[in-house]
Amino acid sequence: MGKLFVAAAAATLTFVGACAHHGGGGDDDGGNGMYTSVRVSPDPVTLTVALGGTAAQDYVVLGTDDTGEHVITSKCALDVDGDFGSFTNFTFNAVPHGGVTNVNATCNGTTGSGSLTINLTGTAILGNAPANSDQLFGGATVTMDMTHQPTIEYPIDQAVAPLNIPPIEVQYTKANNDLFHINLASTHAAIDVYTTDPQQTFSPSDWTALANTAVGDHLKITVEGMLQAAPTMKYTSVPATFNLSHDTIDTSAIYWWASSQGNLITQDFGKTGAPTVVKGDCTACHSLSRAGSRIGYCRCVGNDCGQEYVGFLKYDDVAKTWNEQVNANNKAIHGTYTTFAPTGYPFVDDTQSVALVTSITGTLNLYDPDTGLVVPSNVSTTAPAANHSALMPDWSPDGKKIAFANTNNAGNNVDLTTSSIGMMSYEYVNGTTHTFTAQPNLVTAPITFNNQAYTNLFFPSFSPDNAYVVFNAARAQWRNFADAKTAGQRLMLIPVGGGVPMDLTNINGGTGDHDITWPHWAPGSTTDYYWIVYSSEQNYGHEVTTANTAVKCVANGVKQCKQIWIGAISKAALMAGNLDPSSPPVWVPGQDTQADNISPYWTVPAGLF
Repeated sequence: MGKLFVAAAAATLTFVGACAHHGGGGDDDGGNGMYTSVRVSPDPVTLTVALGGTAAQDYVVLGTDDTGEHVITSKCALDVDGDFGSFTNFTFNAVPHGGVTNVNATCNGTTGSGSLTINLTGTAILGNAPANSDQLFGGATVTMDMTHQPTIEYPIDQAVAPLNIPPIEVQYTKANNDLFHINLASTHAAIDVYTTDPQQTFSPSDWTALANTAVGDHLKITVEGMLQAAPTMKYTSVPATFNLSHDTIDTSAIYWWASSQGNLITQDFGKTGAPTVVKGDCTACHSLSRAGSRIGYCRCVGNDCGQEYVGFLKYDDVAKTWNEQVNANNKAIHGTYTTFAPTGYPFVDDTQSVALVTSITGTLNLYDPDTGLVVPSNVSTTAPAANHSALMPDWSPDGKKIAFANTNNAGNNVDLTTSSIGMMSYEYVNGTTHTFTAQPNLVTAPITFNNQAYTNLFFPSFSPDNAYVVFNAARAQWRNFADAKTAGQRLMLIPVGGGVPMDLTNINGGTGDHDITWPHWAPGSTTDYYWIVYSSEQNYGHEVTTANTAVKCVANGVKQCKQIWIGAISKAALMAGNLDPSSPPVWVPGQDTQADNISPYWTVPAGLF
């Protein structure tokens, strides 16, 4: 895959207005230094800066007092939003960051400002593309021919990403062409790339410049194709729109299970280097504490999945290592799914903790994750009810609630059918007694979407503000070992207080079936969106499809390598009552496309607290 680097030599500079000169260019202030108004000159200014380039603009400041207007530059301080550049004396040095800002002057307590617009540009001719590619496309006539019209495969049209998403790869079909022109445009950006490859990725520095320019705006992506043997004609794709939110998700990490490799791995969000292996030995079905310092997992001991046992890991802040507090291979806790009480309730931090575990008999039990001993509580008699099973528990961020998959079948412990989303409340009474109280189901199966009955609801997960629960809804038993997609599992959302479930149609990729599972939320507070991470068999452009998937991923009904995706849920759309508050997802950069990546948990990095 190509990497896009745009040379600084392409930088251009455009001035609107010319520098004003008063008194021979020096200060000519003959007044008393008390100004009724201050203005900067020139105003307005428009600069054009290329990716990798810079531009400069000299300013003077004029003040008006009782004797008239004078150049008073040396008596003033000039400043500008640091994202756009900086001042050296009275010369503004622009960096590659498009948008509109103000140049501000402060002179003896009086202020003034001028408008500054920066437009980001860039042109790159890459690889084997001819040096005159821009001229070839510029002189060609747009021609309608579906056999030559490129299709943008990634990003997905109308996808929304957090601002600090790493560089995306633009992927498109060749459509019988051998030369391509990619145009990326927003209000203050115009980038052109010419290549013979069917995909391109920006360098990190160039992508940061483009993303910071397009934030809160729409980045329109168009691909033109051409056959070099017939350069008088070009063929234009349907544009795709990519949206960058103001939200930045920092100080976070995603943990997932590379099931085809048998490893539990982690990656700090925003980085694209090789993920770190936390634990091998088929450490699966994991959960993370919200403080990021504890992991619960289950393992098929000796590769025998009739022998599933739970273990617990704890992070050592000093040694910077994960230590196995309870080793599943010792067969002390016969069970599967886990969840941890959050920091703050019932305990101040993660040095103390309790964990709920789905036992092999389908009941929930409370454990000390440092010793593996049962902690006395009433949870095993509270969830599930008689002849039910309780799986996949999730403890709310405030510590007061637990959501779980509540089946009407006894003895379920991994796979499940006819499940609803159950709820319990939790109290730490008098600082000594762990008390759980059964609550009505948050969602009772079946529910109907697109004239189909979804009879199996599972994998509930609380939003970081305790306001919503996202969950899986399926038409049949989860884990169809012949074809994992046939159960039709998709993501739905419901307020914690109850209501009508909302199908996240855009995140789900429409009404089709993509084997979507394991949803979890990004930690922390964001402004524009909630962010959900999950695993899916959805195509990642042409990089991951059923046709080219790694053989090792095809197992247990999975037909192609499952990948980790991020979906945005608009807070404004939720407030407005939209039927679908979600947007199409983005692929998490840095994954191994030849691995089956599932069960993502998004939390703070280990060692942060």
